[in-house]
Amino acid sequence: MLLNRQSLTPSRPRATKPGGTLLLALAAIVLLPGCNTLGPDFNRREPEAPAAWSDWHSAQQAWDDPAIDTDNTPAAQWWREFDDPVLNRLQQRLPEASPDLRSAMLNFSRSRLQRQLAANVGVDIAANGGLSRQKLSEHGAQMRMAAISAPGNQDALISALAKPYPLYQAGFDAGWEPDLWGRVSRTVESADANTEASAALLAQTRLALHAELARAYFELRAQQRQIALLNAEIALSEAQLALLEANRQAGLVSEMQLESLRQQLDEQRAALPPLHSAAVASENAIALMLGEQPGALSELLTADTSAEEEPEIQADLSLGLPSELARRRPDIRAAEARLHAATAEIGVAMADLYPRVTLSAGFGFESFEQGAFGDWASRRWSIGPGFYLPIFNQGRLKTRVELTRLAQQQAAVAYQQTVLAAWQEVDNALSGYSAERQRYRQLQRKLQSAQRRRQLSKAEVDAGLSDANIELQAESQVLAIERQLAQSRAVLKIQRVAVYKAVGGGVEIQNMQERKRSTE
Repeated sequence: MLLNRQSLTPSRPRATKPGGTLLLALAAIVLLPGCNTLGPDFNRREPEAPAAWSDWHSAQQAWDDPAIDTDNTPAAQWWREFDDPVLNRLQQRLPEASPDLRSAMLNFSRSRLQRQLAANVGVDIAANGGLSRQKLSEHGAQMRMAAISAPGNQDALISALAKPYPLYQAGFDAGWEPDLWGRVSRTVESADANTEASAALLAQTRLALHAELARAYFELRAQQRQIALLNAEIALSEAQLALLEANRQAGLVSEMQLESLRQQLDEQRAALPPLHSAAVASENAIALMLGEQPGALSELLTADTSAEEEPEIQADLSLGLPSELARRRPDIRAAEARLHAATAEIGVAMADLYPRVTLSAGFGFESFEQGAFGDWASRRWSIGPGFYLPIFNQGRLKTRVELTRLAQQQAAVAYQQTVLAAWQEVDNALSGYSAERQRYRQLQRKLQSAQRRRQLSKAEVDAGLSDANIELQAESQVLAIERQLAQSRAVLKIQRVAVYKAVGGGVEIQNMQERKRSTE
C-alpha cells in the first residue's frame, strides 16, 4: 500500500506544499516503535579447555614426552625450525603459487563484497529522463472521456488529441526503508559473520596446505634417502655373493648359503621400484600444490642424500596455553562464525512478519512543448510513505522462522562437534609424536649397537680371525637399520607437523605480544 501526495504539471505556476497530516504521518513512521531489533543476540563464549595439554588423554598411560612449553607459541613460519633451505623455499612460494589458496582467497573476497552489498542500505537516488514521440489511439480508452464531454464535436476533439506529439521528461526519484525491526541490521550482522567464517576458512586452507607441503617434502626426502641406502645394501649383497661364490668353488660354503643370499638380494632389488614410484608421487604432489607441471621441480628436489646427516629435532614443543586453542584453530573460528550468522538469520526471518515501510520522493519536469520544458509550471513531484504488511501467506513466514531456529541449533551442534574433534586431533597428534620419539630413540640405540658390531667384525677380519663375509654382513645390518631410522626420522618430522596443524599453526609476532600483554 502506498500513501503519498503528488503534484502534476499545472496549467499555470502556483505554490504547492505537503499538508500537515502527511508530515505527521512521515514523522510517526520514522519514529515508530524505536527501531526494535528482533531475534536473539549472539553471545560469544569460550569452549571448555583443560588446564594442561596432557589432561585430556585417551590412553591408559599418559604421555610425558615431549616437554611442552606453554609460555611460547609456534612462530608464524613454524616450518623454519626444521632448518631446511629447500623446504623454506617451497613454503615461501606456496602463498602465491597454490591454486587452492588462490581459490580460497577469491571466496573470501566474494564474502567481503557480499557484506558491502548487504550494508548498502542508505537512501537510493536515481536520475531519470527521456524524450519520446507519442500518439494516442483514436479508439482507445483515453478518448472515451472526450467523446462524452463533447458529443457534438467529438470527431474534431478526438482528431486533435490523437495527433502525434513529443514528450520531454527529466527528474530524479529517491527511496529509503527505515530499519524498524532490525531486518537490515541483522542482515549486515549475518554478512559480517559469514565474512569472518570465510576468513577463518582461508586461514584453515593456508594452514592445511603448509602442513601438507611439509609432509610431502619429508616423505620425499625419506624415500630418496631409503633409495640411496638400499642401493648401498644391494652393492654389499652383490659383493658378499661374489665372495660366497668363490668360497663355494673352494668348498668352504654350501649351496644353501648361496641360495639364501640370492633370495635376500632379489628381495632388496624388488624393493627399489616401489620406492622410486613413491618418490615420483611425492614430487608430483609438491608440484601440484605449487601449481607446477610434473618434473618442473625435479632439479630443486633431486639431491644426493647418501651423505645426509641426522637432523637436530627439538625435543620440546612450544604450544602456548590450551585455552588458546579455540582462538587459534581456524575451523573452530569458522564454526563459531557460522553459528553467529545462523543466529542473526533468525532476526531477519522474524522481521519479515512485521510491516515494512518505505519512504519515496520524486521531482522532475515534464512537458510536451520544448520551449516550456524548463518552466516552473512544468514541474512534477511526489512524496509519501508506503508499507507492506503480510496478512495471509499460509504460515510460510512463520515456518521460515522455525527453519532458521533449527538451522541455528544445527550450527550450535556443529560448533560443539568441531571443538571436540579439535581436541581429539590434538591428542592423536601429541600421542603419535610421543610414540615416534620413543621409537626413534630405540632405533638410535639399535644403530649404535650395530655399528659397534661392525667395528668388532672389522677388527676380527683385520686380525685374520674371520673372513670378509662377516664384516659385509655387519655392514649390511647397519644399512638396514639406517633405512629404518631414516623412515622414523621422516615420520617424527611429519608427526611434529601434525602437532602444529592440530593446535592451529603459528601466530604472528604481534599477536604473541598482545597475548603476553593481556596476561601480564
